[in-house]
Amino acid sequence: MKDGAELRVRGMVCARCIDAVLTELGQLGIPVAEVQLGVVTLRDPLNPNDRSRIEQALTKQGFSLIQAEPPSVHQRVRTFVDDYFRQDDVSETTTRLSTQLQNELGLDYDTLSRHFARDEGRTLETYIINRRIDKVKERMVYSDDTLTEIAHRTGYSSVQHLSNQFRQRTGLTPSFFRQIRYRKQALQQQAVSPSQISQGGGGIV
Repeated sequence: MKDGAELRVRGMVCARCIDAVLTELGQLGIPVAEVQLGVVTLRDPLNPNDRSRIEQALTKQGFSLIQAEPPSVHQRVRTFVDDYFRQDDVSETTTRLSTQLQNELGLDYDTLSRHFARDEGRTLETYIINRRIDKVKERMVYSDDTLTEIAHRTGYSSVQHLSNQFRQRTGLTPSFFRQIRYRKQALQQQAVSPSQISQGGGGIV
């Protein structure tokens, strides 16, 4: 967890156990957000030294920490891709996404793709294309960028490449999709605010 940490604790079976765990963590100076049977949610991220201290303290009380299973290759790939497309600019003029994935996870792209397809039920290529199209939609709705600028900022080699892929995935051209934004803006401009109605007079009171 980015904002805190969650610990799984074996041996917590009653309210008295919760009190015991709270007492131990309080003595260690570990800020606690919530304690339930078997689960402790901390307020802050957990470093290895804190985890070791907690484990030693809880062991003395007859509890033990359950080691979380490391994330699978599929989970790590999906997390990386999702985080990547949260960036404002995902142009690939310097390093391609596939290369970044290989460098980050330490596996070749074919291996990553095989693991992803097996666990996700769709290919990694399909997932990346869908996320990239979502990014294109986002920029078309929430920015005034030209299609050329959007193609560059979302990692496409050309407007034609973007348009072809967009049409294949959505059944619409980028230009038609963007008209949705303009229509919404026009409707908002045409809408009459309550203050305008009251200023106009003649309404039913």
